[in-house]
Amino acid sequence: MIKKVLTIVFLFALFNSSFAQTKREWLDYGDVAFKNGDYKTAINFYLKVLDKETNNDLVRPYATAPYTPTKKAKADTTKKTVNTDPREVYVTHQVAESYRLNRDYVNAEVWYKKSKDNNSEEYPYEGLWYGEALMKNQKYPAANLQFDEVMTISEGKDSVVFNQAKLKIAGCYLAIDTANIKKEIFVKELDSLFNAGTASFAVNYYGDPNTIQFTSARESSTVTDPKKQNAKFICDIYTLKKTNDGWTNLKKVEGPVDTDVHEGAGFLTLDRSSFYFTRWSTTNKNECSIYLSKQMNDKWLAAEKLNDNVNLAGYKTMHPTLSPDGSVLYFSSNRPGGYGKMDLWSVDIDEEGRPVGAPKNMGKTFNTSEDEVTPFFHYYTSTLYFSSDGHPGYGGLDVFKSSYNSDSLWSKPKNLGSPVNSSKDDAYFVLERSQRQGFVTSDRKECVDCSGGACYRIYAIDKEPNVYDLRGTVYNAETNEVIPNALLTFKDIRGDKEPFYLISDAEGKYFTMLEEGWELYIKAQKNKFFGDAGNISTFGLTESQHFEKDFFLSPIPTGDIVIPGIEYDYDKATLRPASKKILDDLVEFLNLNNNLSVEISSHTDNRGSDAYNLRLSQDRAKSVVDYLIEKGINKERLVAQGYGETKLLVPNAATEEEHQKNRRTAFRPIKEGVIQDKWK
Repeated sequence: MIKKVLTIVFLFALFNSSFAQTKREWLDYGDVAFKNGDYKTAINFYLKVLDKETNNDLVRPYATAPYTPTKKAKADTTKKTVNTDPREVYVTHQVAESYRLNRDYVNAEVWYKKSKDNNSEEYPYEGLWYGEALMKNQKYPAANLQFDEVMTISEGKDSVVFNQAKLKIAGCYLAIDTANIKKEIFVKELDSLFNAGTASFAVNYYGDPNTIQFTSARESSTVTDPKKQNAKFICDIYTLKKTNDGWTNLKKVEGPVDTDVHEGAGFLTLDRSSFYFTRWSTTNKNECSIYLSKQMNDKWLAAEKLNDNVNLAGYKTMHPTLSPDGSVLYFSSNRPGGYGKMDLWSVDIDEEGRPVGAPKNMGKTFNTSEDEVTPFFHYYTSTLYFSSDGHPGYGGLDVFKSSYNSDSLWSKPKNLGSPVNSSKDDAYFVLERSQRQGFVTSDRKECVDCSGGACYRIYAIDKEPNVYDLRGTVYNAETNEVIPNALLTFKDIRGDKEPFYLISDAEGKYFTMLEEGWELYIKAQKNKFFGDAGNISTFGLTESQHFEKDFFLSPIPTGDIVIPGIEYDYDKATLRPASKKILDDLVEFLNLNNNLSVEISSHTDNRGSDAYNLRLSQDRAKSVVDYLIEKGINKERLVAQGYGETKLLVPNAATEEEHQKNRRTAFRPIKEGVIQDKWK
């Protein structure tokens, strides 16, 4: 996130005695700085090597310097190398690499173009990085041409490069498509209260929407020895409170969380008892771990490093966030067993907030061969937000979302589009409960403190309310003709809202606006028709949506409707368990068609006396009615009628199958009241 400024001890007099140096020495110095991650210094040295007016190797002729760049995979080419000096070809490439790694994509574009024009067999896929620089600078059509060319020359030779170019092309088309511009979202860079110093990032909510934490490297950062450490390059965690006058009361997280090493990306549990955060290693700049601080008597205790179920020596483990019930910790790590670089992982958490059991990689739904980082679980929509440069995006890290559904499955990650995402890195996305406000971190804009490159800054997100509506048509299920003047009843399943009603128009259509967080049961009714029903939910949705729901009403038939599968014990009226399950469907039907009164009829075969069969069938019909009343159907709507053997379907039944057709239970509508809502 923040560039580490490294001091190279042998630089103390180099710039004051530049004419005493050889190009060979400038090259060595540049390579050392590059290896140490000091790309700005490396650029200065490399440019001296390429400067035609700089000392021309009077001590050791540059042309005979015994240096051979590391060779990379070669691709077929018919062009001649423009620059035949292998060292100048190498240095041009290194300058381009240094600008890219220093996040100075304007200059990276210039130098990758030069390096690509050299057409060196040492760097056959330079067009991939040139295209990426163009992409970072929002030159998507030009970038697409580079990626197309890379795909052509890498096909069948280098699958990794081929797939990277293919991914970048998908990202370019995503960025060019104006449908991905979210006009309801506004992103604004925050002021110096947030964005002071060399970097500010990783906003998260600190117990409530009006208190936030974030990480920043600024002059007030914690250092124990100013002679050895520069405070403006040390990351600490700060908090801010929101008042009627705006954000105020900037201070570091209380307790022993902030030290003289880098801390970042924190997460406070809902009960405010546990604080998880990232801390960098003091001995290995490529290692960081997740720590936990517990609160006791309103004070934070000394932070403890989580066990190796989460942290693994020598690897990066960072960006903690919890599931809604606090039982699962999500984090990002480059530990072994992943799909690529940084991956998303999860691990179970015990009641004390400590990890138990082996961590689980979140799989290829989320993770790619590139980086997946900064997870954030939005409690109220069961949605996991994260950043990735391995899914199609605008350039660099983009923010994606995936929702967790009732079947315990994650949806395919979806790019949030612009303006949340830009052509640069966008990460640490968070959103408060109502989804109206949030924050994102981005290096989309150059800053003074990063001279020549860009550094992380915090941006506020304002989002218009999600809009939901529902429309549809009521049809005759048999003829597909529209049904006007049908009654549609909308009931809030959770009982928080009063039912409301609509009438279909002359074309059978209806329309209504919906509110966020609704779970509705909807039924459509019309006299002389059986009703139809369905469900609509806006609960947990993260963006506006237009719903469509049609209803199909079946004309009420004349005569009996057989209820298949109703069985009794021999010579008894007792319902078997399997019969009760079938009758539960009839209960649902009668609740839907609450304007109908029905006759429940029972019939026997023609074996046995007439009087016996009549009595047995009446008892059986009554047992069905009793069960329906027990399940809440109003007894005034039910009539039990036994017909014995008086209504045989097969008058001269000779086989058991024919007798079974005569032994049946049925219902038929006998009265149709005015359609109205009768919710219990």
